[in-house]
Amino acid sequence: MIPDARTLAGQAPDGPLLLAFSGGLDSTVLLHLLTRAGLGPRLRVVHINHRLQADSDHWAACCRERVTALGLAFEMVTVAVDTGKGMEAGAREARYRALESLADGATVVTAHHRDDQAETLLLHLLRGTGVAGLGAMRPLHRRGTLQIWRPLLASRRDELLALAERRQLQWIEDPSNRDLAPRRNFLRHRVLPLLAERWPAVVETLARNARHLEEAGWLLDERAEEDAEAVARGETLKVAPLLALSGPRRRNLLRWWLRREASQAPSAAVLAQIEDLLAAPADRQARVEWGGWQLRRFQGQLYRLRLSALAPLRGEQAWQSEQGACQLGAWQLRPGTGAVPVPVPPGRLILRPFRGGERLRRNGMHQQVSELWRAAGVPPWQRRQWPLLYRDEELVCVPGVGLADSVAPQDCQLWHLSPIEAIAD
Repeated sequence: MIPDARTLAGQAPDGPLLLAFSGGLDSTVLLHLLTRAGLGPRLRVVHINHRLQADSDHWAACCRERVTALGLAFEMVTVAVDTGKGMEAGAREARYRALESLADGATVVTAHHRDDQAETLLLHLLRGTGVAGLGAMRPLHRRGTLQIWRPLLASRRDELLALAERRQLQWIEDPSNRDLAPRRNFLRHRVLPLLAERWPAVVETLARNARHLEEAGWLLDERAEEDAEAVARGETLKVAPLLALSGPRRRNLLRWWLRREASQAPSAAVLAQIEDLLAAPADRQARVEWGGWQLRRFQGQLYRLRLSALAPLRGEQAWQSEQGACQLGAWQLRPGTGAVPVPVPPGRLILRPFRGGERLRRNGMHQQVSELWRAAGVPPWQRRQWPLLYRDEELVCVPGVGLADSVAPQDCQLWHLSPIEAIAD
């Protein structure tokens, strides 16, 4: 059922709206409905040009003409599509990156409908997606920094076509939509019509099942949140109570915990690797890498680490405390509050990365920095990312551990070392 103008106006989120407009049937009907509902004054329209078809630039020009004829703000963005994960997935990721850069607080409006819902469920079932990935698309939800509104999820494609023909709307026919090579197109043009011959309500049934699966996913997330109260410790999971859970509850918690940061759930194969990591002897330096992340076990904790953040610290920075904050790599040492307290002595100082073999003279003895870190429980992967503080060529402070004997604590100012990302947040 297509929403009428009053319903659409009542459902619209507050604030500005940004319509993703391809110029095809679905988004053309949605643009028509939004303007009839009186939402034009707070609507911007963006066309994302993937440059995947010979006529892409012509279509972009047509979209501009139709939108500006309505007196609406129009933007066109050209994107580069990474086809490493497939054309459809690459185009989708490029679209959402463009929308994130353009939204500026606006709610993104898309023309997904009930047939899309059914196709998506079938695709995910055939990929072996878990319950969390089988849930229905929601009319209003968040994806990263975006809020997305899908007002046509209760509408069928044939209803949109009938309305477009009745209102004599014009839209772009993309010939690639008839290409059976993409899996979604194959389902749309071959599989679903065949199923509909035997089960005429197949689209409605699949959409209803997607809603049921969404509810099941919510229940699994609630169970994971309850388990996390006993298992989570900051940004890590405690291995012993995690292993004490039943296999299904443990895997459910792992999926939920990883999905919160990685925005995607791990496959069954990746979960099996994580299970092996959890069961490995404590002295093994085992790890699991997946989708830009690394999972490691250390001192009874399971760590979730961004691969991009694991590069060793490089270079050095000389400065004096009178000059203010000092930065080295992803770290900033500055007065005030922060992650790690650092007593800063007077004089010319140098921040340097740990290279191995350094010693700090404490309590009358030269102690290996690596041993000090081991005693302090600093994970191995953090040690080559951790800056050390020198005065001339003498190591005078290991942040988070202590001062050299040559430095009087009363002569120091208390500064703090923090990741630059945390300061920006």
